[in-house]
Order: sequence, then C-alpha cells, then structure tokens
Amino acid sequence: MTLTEMSSRERVLTTARRKTPDRVPRDIPLEKFMLNRMVAHYGTQDLLTAMRSDIAIVDLNSSRLKQDYSAYFSRPGVTWDEWGRGRIWDQNDQYAEYLFPLEHAESMDEFVNYPWPDLDADYRYAGIAERIAIRHQQGYAVSCILTETIFETAWQLRGMTQLFEDIHQNDEKAEYLLNRITTYRETAARAFALAGADIIFLGDDVAMQTGSMISPRMYRQWFKPYLTRVIQAAKQANPNVLIQYHSDGMINKLVPDLLEAGIDILNPVQPECVDHVWIKETYGHQLAFCGGIGVQSVLPFGSPQEVREHVREVLQTLGSNGGLIIAPSHVIERDVSLENIEAMLIAIEAFGRYD
Repeated sequence: MTLTEMSSRERVLTTARRKTPDRVPRDIPLEKFMLNRMVAHYGTQDLLTAMRSDIAIVDLNSSRLKQDYSAYFSRPGVTWDEWGRGRIWDQNDQYAEYLFPLEHAESMDEFVNYPWPDLDADYRYAGIAERIAIRHQQGYAVSCILTETIFETAWQLRGMTQLFEDIHQNDEKAEYLLNRITTYRETAARAFALAGADIIFLGDDVAMQTGSMISPRMYRQWFKPYLTRVIQAAKQANPNVLIQYHSDGMINKLVPDLLEAGIDILNPVQPECVDHVWIKETYGHQLAFCGGIGVQSVLPFGSPQEVREHVREVLQTLGSNGGLIIAPSHVIERDVSLENIEAMLIAIEAFGRYD
C-alpha cells in the first residue's frame, strides 16, 4: 500500500526524525557552472521543481561593508571574501590557491584589530523569516547554511600549519580566533532558528580519505566545545530546529562526539571512504543521513547504468526504513555528464519510494 503523498517539507522532517516518509527526499546541490548548465538544459530557473528537490536554501543578506584586505597580501591577483580569506583562482574560476591574512600575525593586537566581518549586524538577517515563510508556503523544507563553521574558517584565516602550532603551544591567539568565529556563528544560528529554519547546515572538513585529520583528544579539547555552543544557541532559540553537519572523508571516529554536540543529520557519508552498511547499523537509530552518492567515483566516471545501480544500493542501505535525504556527496561539478545526472534522478524516482 502506497503512503499518502507528502509535501517536501513533511518528507524531509519525517526523514530527519528517522521515520519513514512516502519517498526518499532529495537534495541536488550544483556548482555554479553546472547550475547554469542545468538551467539551460531544463529551460527554467526553477531547478527545485525541475529536479524535484525537497530542500530550499535561505541565506543571510550580503554585507554592506567594503573592507580592503590588500595590506594582508603581497601577491597579485588575490581576491577575498568578507572574512578576508585570500584566493588566487584558476582561469576557470573553479580551483583556488588559499592565502591566509593572519598567517604572520604575532601579537594579540593584530587579532583584535583585524577587520572582522559584520555577521552580527541586524540587517544581515532582515527579511529572512519572510523568505523562509514563502518557501514553507511553497511546500519546501528550508535549510540555512553555516558551513565552514569554525575549524575551516580558522585555518583559512591563520593557515593550517600555524593554527595547529598555536594549539600545540596553547597560545591565546588560537583561543581568541576560535572564540571570535564561534560568537559570529552563534548569532547566525540563533537568528536562523528564530526565523523558522527547518535545518541549520553546519560543517567543517575535519577528515581525510583515510581518517580524521584531528585526533579525537584534540577535537574534544579544541573544537567540540565551540561547535556545541553554536548548536546550543540554535536549539535554545528553537528546540525543533534540526542540525545537519558536513565533513567529507572518513569521519567515523568523530561521530560519537558530533552526536554529543547535538547534530541530527550527518552529511555526506562519502561512499569512497565511509561504509554505508556499517554507519547505518551503528548510528542509524540516532542519526539521519544526507548524501551517499559518490562524486569522486561513480557519478563523474561511471556509466548511466552504473550510476543507476549505485543509487539503488545507497537507497537500500542508508535509506532502509527511512532516515536518508539522498544527495551527491558534494556539489555536482562540471565533470559529471547530463546523462549521468538524468540516470541519477531516474533511479531516485524508480527506487526511492516506500510502499
């Protein structure tokens, strides 16, 4: 017997709470080049409808500050974001070399007087509740993105080597940097939760293909408390808000700490390095999952038939009895063919129903 058809929002919320919806919800993130390609392919800007995605993104408003970070960089061709994190992009604007504005800072004054972003300004959050309400009226679940939550922002400001050196030396600059970033994230998480977000999407890449890049001991001492603060800020503002956490790589050893910090959904359960059967059996009673489709392997390099079989396997393992928002394990890049994208969508449609 087929379950009653749900709205996208009902489907996502049911899944995130590890119950069985009518069908497996989907989220199909696209890199900018591929987004434009899919708009041309479908002949519409409304890719949520065209690709039957269940989650809409609502982001904070752009900064009005025009801060000049050029004094922190000596090389030509550097661009920066509102944090001042430097980038030198390749000719296709796809890959970048990272440059770190606080890498050579030696005094606390240089950290305190750094031109920080205005992520705590009220205007950054104006109108978000209204935009979320519109998406809810359209039937979508709403996710607000705060990835690169703490660790990635910290090392992209300080440099990874220098950040770990600060931590090893128990330098007050590391504590100041992590606390300053976390305070901004608490503000944003609280604002998103109060505005009615269904999901707040946090995350830091803290793992490699072969295991965590941070020992569990270091993670518990230096990063878990700050992540917990952000999650608590959101949950205290709205106990019903769901926390999705992203880390590529083999995240296995840190999952218990992420659960203790308060996450509800783990993303992207990268199939090249996370055993789907194991993680579903071990944590499926505590966590929902988002992701599962390999963007390093099958999606770009497999045949349409291999994509179809891969999607079916992901649905049968991670999606057993609910608890899966199926998605590629990262944004779909330009190395993925239209044929394989269509094969993925057709397979989700064919094998993703609960009867």
